[in-house]
Amino acid sequence: MIITGKVFVENSSVSRAAKLHCSDEGWLELSDEFSAIRAPLSELDIAMSIGSQARAIGFSNGSRFVADEPSRLNSWLDKQGQGSWLKTLERNVFMIILAFVVSGAAIYAAASQGLPWLSHYLAGKVPVSISQELGERTLQQFETLGFSETEINPEQRQAIEQNFNSLVEQIDSLPMQPKLYFYRMGEDANAFALADGSIVVTDQLVKLLDSPEQLNGILLHELAHVAHNDVMASLVRSALISTAVVLVVGDTSILVDGLVSAAVLGVSLGYSREAEQQADLFACHWSKQLDLPQDQLLAGYQHLFEDHESHIPTWISSHPGDEDRLKQLSNCLN
Repeated sequence: MIITGKVFVENSSVSRAAKLHCSDEGWLELSDEFSAIRAPLSELDIAMSIGSQARAIGFSNGSRFVADEPSRLNSWLDKQGQGSWLKTLERNVFMIILAFVVSGAAIYAAASQGLPWLSHYLAGKVPVSISQELGERTLQQFETLGFSETEINPEQRQAIEQNFNSLVEQIDSLPMQPKLYFYRMGEDANAFALADGSIVVTDQLVKLLDSPEQLNGILLHELAHVAHNDVMASLVRSALISTAVVLVVGDTSILVDGLVSAAVLGVSLGYSREAEQQADLFACHWSKQLDLPQDQLLAGYQHLFEDHESHIPTWISSHPGDEDRLKQLSNCLN
């Protein structure tokens, strides 16, 4: 096949008429009134094409050929496996979309299933000494985080501590010996676990509840996070995510800042929905095992959820009001 066109000499915008002889074996011969050159397709520089635009073919002597009828040249190149990338894309658009969907599903599965599993697995390998150090560092930093000394009277604290210790002694699935701490943090009614198994209760939570029995369910919920090692798993997950971000963007300061914050705080900023549900079921199970007043346990949850709904969530809140959780707990207790 012969295709007419123009040849441009190396480093020149001057062109002259030329012919391109295309063989079925993949050889091209460019000739004009002054010279001729022949080369296999594999040794030529073929410009990429968009649609039906003319494609320049560069030869080893620096000359470039542009066809008068780009469609004829493109058709021949298609047969030789040198088709336009845009046409290739159009032909494979379904496979490309499918690849995006599959990749997205794989990423979602890794984030929703693989990452939590890996976080808990690695958390189980963390030495107890590190968990203890994280808990101690957290308590040392409480003043800078807005906490202040408790105002709960000693008699009331002692009664709650005795009740807490009684719960701990009867639960056989705790990996460490939890301690109970009281702190004041404005109007924030909350309780949360630390990496070393300690449980922190705020003054406002004690004031919010009508009886010590209502606090039992919330304490059992936090002890569940200790039993399931959720705090350390959350810290490990944060470290893994920070490391992944570093690998993508190459900014090590993100990893350093993330790990320093985790080491100082030692507090999970939020558990997964599944972790919260499992903690609720743990509280339900042990309240039945210990024959605790279940109506009081449910009332304690109700008070806490209502309080959270009436306040703007703070950075420390890991227990947002959730009607589904309350229904699940009610069904479990009844």
